[in-house]
Amino acid sequence: MSLYFIDLIVFSLFTYFAYRAWVQFTRRGLPLPPGPRGLPLIGNLLDVPQVKPHLAYTKMSEEYQSDLIFMQVPGVSLLVINSAQAANDLLVERFKVYSDRPQAAMGKLAGVDESFIFNPYNEEWRKKRLMFMQEVSPTNLQKYQKPCMQENVDVLLNSLLDSPEKYEDHIHIVFAATVLSMAFGISPEREESFDHFVNLSKVGVDAVSDVAVPGNHLVDIVPVLQYLPEWLPGMGWKKEVAHQKKLIYSMLHDPLQFTKKKIESGATVKSSMASRQMQEMQDSGIWNKENEKRLSNILGTLYGAATDSLSSSTRNIILAFLMDPEIQKKGQAAVDEAIGSDRLPDYNDEGKIPYVDALVMEVLRWRVMLPLGIAHATQTDDIYRGYYIPAKTIVIGNAWAILHDPAVYGEDVDNFRPERFLNPDGTLNESIPDPSAAFGFGRRICAGKVMAQSALWLTVASLLACFNFSRARNAKGEEIIPDVDYHEGMIAAPHSFDCVVQPRYKAVEALIRQRKEQADLY
Repeated sequence: MSLYFIDLIVFSLFTYFAYRAWVQFTRRGLPLPPGPRGLPLIGNLLDVPQVKPHLAYTKMSEEYQSDLIFMQVPGVSLLVINSAQAANDLLVERFKVYSDRPQAAMGKLAGVDESFIFNPYNEEWRKKRLMFMQEVSPTNLQKYQKPCMQENVDVLLNSLLDSPEKYEDHIHIVFAATVLSMAFGISPEREESFDHFVNLSKVGVDAVSDVAVPGNHLVDIVPVLQYLPEWLPGMGWKKEVAHQKKLIYSMLHDPLQFTKKKIESGATVKSSMASRQMQEMQDSGIWNKENEKRLSNILGTLYGAATDSLSSSTRNIILAFLMDPEIQKKGQAAVDEAIGSDRLPDYNDEGKIPYVDALVMEVLRWRVMLPLGIAHATQTDDIYRGYYIPAKTIVIGNAWAILHDPAVYGEDVDNFRPERFLNPDGTLNESIPDPSAAFGFGRRICAGKVMAQSALWLTVASLLACFNFSRARNAKGEEIIPDVDYHEGMIAAPHSFDCVVQPRYKAVEALIRQRKEQADLY
C-alpha cells in the first residue's frame, strides 16, 4: 500500500472525527432528528439505500414514526423530509436556510454544477432565474409557447397515424421538438441537425440522472477518492465520468452555439427564447461571454429536463389506460362532451375539461417525475421541532412519500385514480392538494411548472380525442400485461411496453390531416 494512499485514509479518519467533534460542540445538547443508529467510523454508510431510495425512506419514516429521517456518514449529514408539512416549514418558509444545493463530488466531476438546476443559491443563480422567468411568463406562454406546443402536438397525431408502433419515439420527439423550437428555434422541418439534438437530450439526461443524486456514488461519501489515480483498482469510474462530462457539456452548450452561428451567418432563424434574449442583450449593449454562458446554461437545462420528464409522464398516462381501460373511456367521454366530434382540442380548451385536469394531476402524483426531487442543502445551522440540523446538511424532499400519503390522497395511493381530484359532480375538488411537490419546493421549485403542465394537458387531451390505446397480444392471442415498474434514476421513467394505437373513428383521421395541412400553409 502506497504512502499516498495511507495518507488519504488518515486524512479521511481525521475529517470524520473532526466533523463529529464539531457537531457535538455546536449542538448545545439538542438531539438530532430520528434515524438509524450508525456504526463507528462509517456512520450510516450501510443504511443509505441504493435501490428505490424513495420507497426505503418512506418505510424508514413509518419505522421511526417520524417524517424526518437523519443519517450521517463521514463528513456528510443527510436529512430526508417525508411530509408536506415539514417540507413547507423548512423548504418553503425557511427558504433562506434551505435553498442551497449540495455540491456532491460526482456531480461536480461530471459538470452537473454548470446546470441552472444545480447551481448554488446565490446572486448568479438569481440572475439566471430572473432571465428564465421572463421567458416563461404568462404573456409569452400565450403569445408563442402554446401555439408552438399545438404545432408539435399536431405532428405527434400525424405520426401516430403513420407509424403507431413507434409511439414511444413519437412522444419523445414531440416534446424534444417543442422545447428545441421554443428555446432555440430548432425544428425538424428546418434543421438537418434536429435528430442529433433529440438524441443529445436523451444521453445528456441519462448522464445527469446517473451522477446528480448525492450519495449514489462512493466518491460522494468519500470525496478523497477523486484524487486517486485512474490506474488504481476500482478507479475505472473516472473514465466513465469523463465521458458523461462531455455529454452534459454538449447538452448545455451545443444548441445555443448552433443558433448563434446561424444568426451570425445571416441565415433566417425562427424566433425563440435564444434569439430574443441575444437580440435584447445586443440592443442593450450587454452581450458578452458571461451572459452568453448564462443563457446557454438556463436554456440547455430546460431542453434536457423538460423533454425527458414530459415524455415519461405521457407514457405513464398511456400505461394507466392499459391497466384500467375505463379511465381512458371516461377521459374520452369528457373530451367529447366539451368539444364535440367536429374539431380537435387546442390550447384554448385548457382548464375547461376537469377530467383531463385530474388526469394530469394524477399522473404527476402517481408516478412522480423526480421521486426524491433535487437535493437542497442548509446554508446555516437550524433548529426545528427541538432537533438540531447542522449547516451543509443535504436535505431531500421525498416527493414520492408526500404524494403517496394515505392521509391526504386516500388509502389507494398506489392506484391511478383521477377521481381523487374530483367532486361527485365532476368539478375539481379544491380540498385535495395540487401535486406541486412533483416540481420541487420553495425558491427551487421548477420555474417551468406552468409551461410543463400546459404541454402535458394539451397532449393528453389530444390523445384522448383521437386514439384508442389497448394492450398488445402475443402469438397465442393473449393480452400482454405491461410492466408497471420504472427505471431507477433521478427521473422515474417507465419501462418500454407494447401498445396498440388506433384512431377512434374514421372522421378523426381527416381532422388530424386537415389541421396539419392548415398549419403547413402558414
